[in-house]
Amino acid sequence: MPALLQQAIRAAGGLLPFHQYMQLVLYHPQYGYYMSQRPRLGRGGDFVTAPEMTSLFGELLTLQWIEIWQRMGEPATFALVEAGAGSGRLAADIWRTAQRFPPFAAALTYTIVEISPDFQARQRQLLQEVACPMERIRWCTTLAELAAEEGVEGVLFSNEFFDAFPVHWLEMTKEGLRELAVAADEQGLTVGRLPVTAPLTEDHFTRLGIPLPVGMRTEVAVAANVWMSQAARCLRRGAIVTIDYGLTRAEYYHQGALPEGTLTGYYRHQQVNNPLLHPGEMDLTSHVHFTDLAEAGEAAGLQTLGYGTQAWFLMGLGILQRLEQLARTQSAEQMQAIRQTVMRLLMPQGMGDRFKVLVQSRGLAVDPPLAGFSLHNAKQRLQTPVAAVPCTG
Repeated sequence: MPALLQQAIRAAGGLLPFHQYMQLVLYHPQYGYYMSQRPRLGRGGDFVTAPEMTSLFGELLTLQWIEIWQRMGEPATFALVEAGAGSGRLAADIWRTAQRFPPFAAALTYTIVEISPDFQARQRQLLQEVACPMERIRWCTTLAELAAEEGVEGVLFSNEFFDAFPVHWLEMTKEGLRELAVAADEQGLTVGRLPVTAPLTEDHFTRLGIPLPVGMRTEVAVAANVWMSQAARCLRRGAIVTIDYGLTRAEYYHQGALPEGTLTGYYRHQQVNNPLLHPGEMDLTSHVHFTDLAEAGEAAGLQTLGYGTQAWFLMGLGILQRLEQLARTQSAEQMQAIRQTVMRLLMPQGMGDRFKVLVQSRGLAVDPPLAGFSLHNAKQRLQTPVAAVPCTG
């Protein structure tokens, strides 16, 4: 990776735009973090996702998929498209839960959009081990393969997918907005500055009504917004469901909240603030801009049905009632472990408030609200002006 980076920096004239650096270190076919064989998920990796923690996550999502299928009139074929399926655990839990509802299971097809050959291999192995019907599961590497077909009728969903998209890293200087880039010297990789390049413009934040102070660094996920637009065009009828950690525009940019943005690295379960360390060996991530994603979907013809925290969404789907059911069949020791895991999914200091759920649709009725938003729907927060959020200091 060091030689590859040096070559890329030289080819860029000494300053490699950060989004290109991030694309290279995460997704290079041979050396990229997500592309090579390495432990990433679980205790031996760099991060843990909800499906790896408990099968309840997949069980409850399946209930939401069934409700959407019913609202669509219970079509004979219902497509689930999972983007970035990780180990395949969520897909396995969804297939297992679907078998309890034979008419839904009979309609179900499953497509995994996965760019990583390593993850594809792990997904196939796990799904075969748990006896999923492999003839009804397929893989593709890009949305273009779906776009070439008639379109998706069903649900296109992701969990912790958009946070790993390459971002444009920006800084407001005395001379105006600048794009951060990667340079190299005798000590290693360093940060440089470039004029803002298309599709962004120097007045990007001004046009959004965001008074970015001098010295603030932030990121814009141009690639994520493009992907959402492409996904929306693939959806003929149904919903796009995004689960990830992130913020609305107003939460992200209110004064004093995030002077350095959210770009960070995770290396062996340790957070690393310098994104230039451990290239190719460290996960790079940033908080999802849910207002941007919602606007990208709406611009492509989608309707925003709901937005809220993971905690409210899972409670709307009945996670607490499910705990009561499990308590009748599990031992006290087993229930203690299950409750501790569920609390991590629900509690504000865990994943409950940090993770959000965005649902956008085409051809679905807005009312009544989907079960996941039956207790709370905060979609109005997506449009809250930045100036309306209280300052923190």
